[in-house]
Amino acid sequence: MTPASRFVPTAIQPKALNPYQSWLRGVPVKWRVLLAVAPFTLLFALLEVLFHQLGWELWKFDSLTGSLLGAASFILALVLGGTLSQYHASEDMVLELVNEAEAINDRLAVNGAAAPDLDAVRIRAALVAALAAIRLWLLKQAPWDGVQTAMQQLNGSLAALEAAGRSDANNPSLANMAKMRLLLSRIASNRDHDFIAPAYALLELFLLGVFIALLLIGADNFGENFVVSSFLFTSFLYLVFLIRDLDNPFEYDGSSSVDVDLAPLEQCEQRLRQLEQAQVSAAW
Repeated sequence: MTPASRFVPTAIQPKALNPYQSWLRGVPVKWRVLLAVAPFTLLFALLEVLFHQLGWELWKFDSLTGSLLGAASFILALVLGGTLSQYHASEDMVLELVNEAEAINDRLAVNGAAAPDLDAVRIRAALVAALAAIRLWLLKQAPWDGVQTAMQQLNGSLAALEAAGRSDANNPSLANMAKMRLLLSRIASNRDHDFIAPAYALLELFLLGVFIALLLIGADNFGENFVVSSFLFTSFLYLVFLIRDLDNPFEYDGSSSVDVDLAPLEQCEQRLRQLEQAQVSAAW
């Protein structure tokens, strides 16, 4: 992945969904990947019947075929484990981002009580605006410039907060800002780049090998061969689809079923917005 310090987020355009993908958006999350695989399973089943009728089943199941299926299973498990690890790290990024924003708000509450002249409403409004810009950037593919502008405005507002807590030489609010910027760069990098791009060539090669092998394997009982082959093909393809889905945890374009939950970010923004409105009402 591109190092966060040198990464510039790219403009993400929402993908056009075909009618089937649009229908999948209304399906419960746990079934979406399986139903996305279903048309390919149907195609495989039709090809399996065709190969059987044409007599193109060239060999029986043997140790070499078992080795192929075992190697494919091992590669899929290895890549899936790495992708899941990166996905869980991406979930933590959102929680850490919220934690940094809450830390700034806590410092604002402490220094606001100690310094009555501090314009806490303006600072909290800048923090809320930054969180809103981040949410729109992720969920609506809004331009990255909006996040940069909101973060710069928040940075300027924090100068007054640091002055109010001038006895603390470490400027913790600015440290929170720096951590937020780092997290945003990592989130952008995860969204715009594959975790393990070179591994996909190997995954696709093994998937192609399994697909061809399952079509060419014959058995004394065609019904048994048909059911087992279709199940194995569905399982392998399901895992490849799942890995690709997990590989972009910040997609939010309707085509993914395992995006990172942004509920903590939305709840934090809503709570801080309510505090801001309560302060404004109290001032009047």
